[in-house]
Amino acid sequence: MSNDSYQIGHQGELIAEQYLTQKGFKIVSKNFHSQQGEIDLIAKDGDFLVFVEVKNYSFRSLGSPLGAIRKSKKESIIHAAQTYLYKNGIKNTNCRFDVISIYRKYNGQTVIDHIKDAFYAR
Repeated sequence: MSNDSYQIGHQGELIAEQYLTQKGFKIVSKNFHSQQGEIDLIAKDGDFLVFVEVKNYSFRSLGSPLGAIRKSKKESIIHAAQTYLYKNGIKNTNCRFDVISIYRKYNGQTVIDHIKDAFYAR
């Protein structure tokens, strides 16, 4: 990943973290890595443990942000979530996978799309 891509991704994660905190979420972990994947943010939303994938774009791209997350990416996020649960001894808890998309309109305004239950572990 280039330094520019890293910076754009990191900036998006900071924006998403602030957004979630303002919505009442409690951030419990950032950039959790497993052997097969990474989770950008892990948060508590009431009774739910939420695994959040953040997509940060410099402009509104064609298609939906959810479409940018291919099957292999979903599988790696799910694997990382399972690893997180196992390593932290978390059982019998409600979990979900959310996607936060951040982009800028042509007028410079930042737009945040939060897709709850974006995909499911099978």
